[in-house]
Amino acid sequence: MNSNFIVLTTNRSGSVWVMSTLNSLPEITAQGELFLPRKRKVEKRWDSEFAIPRYVERAMNGFKPRPFSVFSYLDDLYCTPGTVGFKLMYKQLGLYPEIMIYLIQHKIKVFHLVRKNHLDVLLSFELKRKIGRAHVLAGQSAPELIQVSLDTKTLINNIEKLQRKQDLARQLLAWFRLPNIEITYEELLRDQANFNIILNFLSVDPDDNIPTSTLVKIRKGKHRQVISNYNEVQKVLEGTNFSNLLDESVP
Repeated sequence: MNSNFIVLTTNRSGSVWVMSTLNSLPEITAQGELFLPRKRKVEKRWDSEFAIPRYVERAMNGFKPRPFSVFSYLDDLYCTPGTVGFKLMYKQLGLYPEIMIYLIQHKIKVFHLVRKNHLDVLLSFELKRKIGRAHVLAGQSAPELIQVSLDTKTLINNIEKLQRKQDLARQLLAWFRLPNIEITYEELLRDQANFNIILNFLSVDPDDNIPTSTLVKIRKGKHRQVISNYNEVQKVLEGTNFSNLLDESVP
């Protein structure tokens, strides 16, 4: 079976860390968001040395009309030797639904990456907004402990939106019967030996050495240390289906 893949996920799910970790293996080429609808920025990123032009950059150069241009773009990508994959956000699949047709026709494997703790996702958005960057590369200075506040008026609604997105993605994968696995960011972070689950799914022989990422973690500290209005957040979550999120934070 074809071992090429996509990582289906959403923002602030730990996906860049996962992709950079997979890309550290010689058998795998893991690209970033190839269907992000804007040109790449010039600053150094985790994939700057090997990233291919995004679809929108190819389209600017007189590419074929859709859906043929999307199919041609993916054909070119998957012609790369070895096991090749890229990151596809839920929203991007909505913008380019023909990608689903391609995945079905070519039996592309889908690794559904989810972040179990939706509170951590919202925190990650706030941290990114506060420091003005999404990631820190190894060797760059990482910020010290930062505190952010969460809007308690929209907190439950935002958590429910994140849950609905995950549920819809699961339904799509089930409906179209694509070969897929689901793994949480939390279990990969807790024990990187769990990357072997992904490698087995991709028919890549696990290495004795655990793969490593070029990124360093921005967030330091547990919820009580990071959330400046922790008591308010705790009160809002109390008695809801999400009350245990404060107890499941990733250290």
